[in-house]
Amino acid sequence: MLPFLFACATPALQPPTTQTTNNRDGLNAQLVVEGPLDSRLAQGDSADLVIFFGGEERGSLEPCGCPNRPRGGIARMARYIHASHDANPGQRQLLLNGGYWLEDAVSLDGSPRPDVPVLNRWMVAGMQQAGFSALNIAYNDIGGLNSLDETTALPMVSANISGPGITPWEIVEWEDLRVGIMGISTPGVAFIETPGFEINPPAEAGMAVLSELAPQVDFVIVMAYRATEAAQKLARSGQVDVIIDTNQYREVYEPFREGGAIWVRSHFQTMRLGELRIGLNADQEISWALDRRIDLDPEIPNRTDEAVLVRSAREEIDVVQKELYRRN
Repeated sequence: MLPFLFACATPALQPPTTQTTNNRDGLNAQLVVEGPLDSRLAQGDSADLVIFFGGEERGSLEPCGCPNRPRGGIARMARYIHASHDANPGQRQLLLNGGYWLEDAVSLDGSPRPDVPVLNRWMVAGMQQAGFSALNIAYNDIGGLNSLDETTALPMVSANISGPGITPWEIVEWEDLRVGIMGISTPGVAFIETPGFEINPPAEAGMAVLSELAPQVDFVIVMAYRATEAAQKLARSGQVDVIIDTNQYREVYEPFREGGAIWVRSHFQTMRLGELRIGLNADQEISWALDRRIDLDPEIPNRTDEAVLVRSAREEIDVVQKELYRRN
């Protein structure tokens, strides 16, 4: 495992700008923690598929509240992804979220906290503007969806949670490559009611969806929110190419192989953006992979469109939260 950095580590604890490791499975890992934007981009590796991934924003479009080097934020993420696209024209790119991207906080009476609908409405707008290919619905996202006045138009997926706006999978198609994306989640706490949503065991439901999806595509990605054992079962089926594991990870882990799949972990609150770069052979099988982690720190400038949206969101959220905290 690469040396880890806690979420709010001080600059003195930072490792060199880039660390690269090769593990026994022949997979490369790279951690990039400082330097100007252009120096952090991967260029010239002829990747056939690039998967950007994160998760667990919990209704926040902004960087984390860390006192030193606050990281994350949709505006920095968007700037990096667009810069990567410009540096590598023509490469296939996906943007995925592993789950718990909405806020689910409740008041003492069990209803959504008064600021939650506002947080989630702006979160949906941000995700739409960023252009996500698919977002996994975690058990915790159900409360967030229930706080909204209408069904979102986002590409929300889940194999074991069904409800308004959620589909079992998404398929992204290029001229010569079809990628299927599905998600699973922990079923959560059984005694908490989830009106309008049905939750099934992730392993059984996941296998059923996978058996339908796999024959339709060349490449399968499974996003798993706190569902490690179920994800392992899916990986060992031999029908999955990539597992994105989301479970409050704050360290940097090397990728590894589970069954026929490459297993990577997203970073908590997307303070580090995951960038999985993959080379494919003539049979659309993985020939090489590089799992990069990019610190979304203040050295990465905001993308203007997302920054404007975040400022508008903050203005409305401040009004609601000031009233909420004044009453409390």
